[in-house]
Amino acid sequence: MRAPPAAARRPRHHLWWRWRWLAMAGSSGARKRKARRTRRPGPDPTALLTDDLVLEILARVPYRSLRRCLCVCQRWRALISHPDNTGRLPQTLAGVFYPMPWDPDDDGSHRYGFCNVSGTGLWSIDAAFSFLPDSERERLFLLDCCNGLILCRSYRFADDNEFHYLVVNPATEKWVAVPVTRRWSNKVQTVRLGFDPGVSPHFYVFEFQADYDEDGSDDDGDDDGDGHVLGVKIYSSATGAWIDKQSGWSMEILLQMDFKSVFLDGVMYVIATQCVIGAVDVMGETWRIIEFPRSEGSPFYDTGPGFLDLSQGRLHLANDDDMVGDKLAIWVLEDKDSEEWTLKHTVLFKHLAGGKPFGFGISDITVVAIHPDRNMVFYIIGRYEKTLMSYEMGSGKVSIIRDLGRPYDDHFLPYVPLFSNLLPDGGNQ
Repeated sequence: MRAPPAAARRPRHHLWWRWRWLAMAGSSGARKRKARRTRRPGPDPTALLTDDLVLEILARVPYRSLRRCLCVCQRWRALISHPDNTGRLPQTLAGVFYPMPWDPDDDGSHRYGFCNVSGTGLWSIDAAFSFLPDSERERLFLLDCCNGLILCRSYRFADDNEFHYLVVNPATEKWVAVPVTRRWSNKVQTVRLGFDPGVSPHFYVFEFQADYDEDGSDDDGDDDGDGHVLGVKIYSSATGAWIDKQSGWSMEILLQMDFKSVFLDGVMYVIATQCVIGAVDVMGETWRIIEFPRSEGSPFYDTGPGFLDLSQGRLHLANDDDMVGDKLAIWVLEDKDSEEWTLKHTVLFKHLAGGKPFGFGISDITVVAIHPDRNMVFYIIGRYEKTLMSYEMGSGKVSIIRDLGRPYDDHFLPYVPLFSNLLPDGGNQ
């Protein structure tokens, strides 16, 4: 009988020692990992901060980030949830200012209402601005709203063509007048407000100068112009002065004067009639054109006027689908420095209107806000008798918020409260 090979005759105890060594090494590593996991954490550095300092930090973060901070620790949750701290912390969409129905007995002043869309009864805003002096309220027009401040035009002077701008905070009932009285001009059709309290306490007023006849008359028979933007005058509350800049856009564009603008990172974004977005910075040095998105396979860009808003930190555009025209399309610009739009959502106009065929924009359905923190759209339905409604993208739920009657125009302003006293001294001292 043949002897087994040498490998087979080798004693197996050496395998046992090898397994033992591997097991010990493994358990040692496991013990070290467990020790690291169970090691007592060091002191919490935020525990050294006073409540006032924590609130000062939280006041500078976006609303969505503030909601996440509720989960940091019990102390932060208590600070954020305490009613006394509500006024110091970022807020979300509270409601919409809307023009009241025309009253033939009025003295020429415009009246506004406020519709709460927050789902709570927390917000009670004085839409009549009764905290302003009577002279300022007599002929007051709301022009724009940005991060809690409202830009108004007040015709309080004896000369009906003279006015000045007011920047008003309805939540704190503070206001300030922009220096230098202005005269009405047909060239100034679009005026916008830029303000970002997370970056600076200062605000900016953008007066876009259009190619129109100065007084709007055609008595001399001359060409009144086509209305394209010639330039912009920008007021800064930091300097207290206006600057005048010629347009640097690569094309002649006409602005949609009643459509919402977006102010983001020191840049004003405005909708133009050529299905593009115009962008200009607060110094009037950087000018950009961003083309509207189009559906895949579409041979053209003519998608209707569009509505621009800021939601979840990104630019969103709502317009009608350019292939069929029977849908509302929601697009998002993931990177504001690019022109790559992503289609986020589409919904049939029929669904938004409760099964009835309706159009978009100036016809029967007008988007007035995209929620800053949720996937929700607010819109007005009706050509004459108007109703404010909402649409939830996730669930598809359509809700009626309020019947608005027959407003005298279609200028609606979504409003996010600001409780910080960031306005510079002036006005109502």
